[in-house]
Amino acid sequence: MKTLASFAILLFSFTLSAQSTKIGDFHLDKEYKMSATGAIYLNSSDAKVFITGSDRQTAHIKIDREIISKGVTFGDREFRVDVTEQNGNLSIKEQSRGTSMGMIGYYHEKYTITLEVPQGVSLEVDGDDGDYFIKSVNGSIELDLDDADVELTSCLGNNFRVKLDDGDLRMDTGKGTLDVDADDGDVEIKNASFNRIMARMDDGDFVVETSMADDGVYDIEAQDGLVSIKVLGGGGRFDIRHDDARVIVQGDFNTVEKTESRTRLALANGNAKVNIRADDARVRLIK
Repeated sequence: MKTLASFAILLFSFTLSAQSTKIGDFHLDKEYKMSATGAIYLNSSDAKVFITGSDRQTAHIKIDREIISKGVTFGDREFRVDVTEQNGNLSIKEQSRGTSMGMIGYYHEKYTITLEVPQGVSLEVDGDDGDYFIKSVNGSIELDLDDADVELTSCLGNNFRVKLDDGDLRMDTGKGTLDVDADDGDVEIKNASFNRIMARMDDGDFVVETSMADDGVYDIEAQDGLVSIKVLGGGGRFDIRHDDARVIVQGDFNTVEKTESRTRLALANGNAKVNIRADDARVRLIK
């Protein structure tokens, strides 16, 4: 009898769980004080993140997470986002704890993070999955992301560091230092004026349009895919070491050396140093 009673209770609880439910909802809409040149540290997962800088004096944080499920759920997890103010900086960190969740049925998550911040702030983001849209943020930007796509629009800082796994990076401008480490992702940058580039690419394309500083250093390593550099201004020496790569040149480049494993080129009007190491990647240079 006890066995039958226990089974009846379990069946009843499963029946209740089979209704449409909301699990782990979280909502925040609040203004926070921060320095006009402070830093924002963001830890997020599976979110669409929108960060916009302007001449505002505070940070407006709006977070909405809604989970809709229909079916039988197992386990229990608590979700929240902690926001901490310290010395003019903000820390925004997800907290999730409890037993592992499992279910049989339907599960849908809608999760957005919207930050309106002073345009002089710096960003440091540690994220997993999701999409990141960052506009008019003029401090340094450091992103360590997994399966995420990134768009940087009108960001006028001098320091960009981006680490990606299976995601893409798009920038409509850039200057100063660019440090990119990407696995299965593409990088596309237009209208830039970097004086230093460090790029390590695996199975993705690295496409950049930039002017070159007279004392600039540009180091690019690529396994597969495409390395494409369009020189908007300046010039210098291009040293390309390659295995099965194909080198395509358009414009006033002078060939200094060309062998099976190395191509050296010169472009007048500058003294920049460009070092490209390509295995099976294609290399395209345009002036």
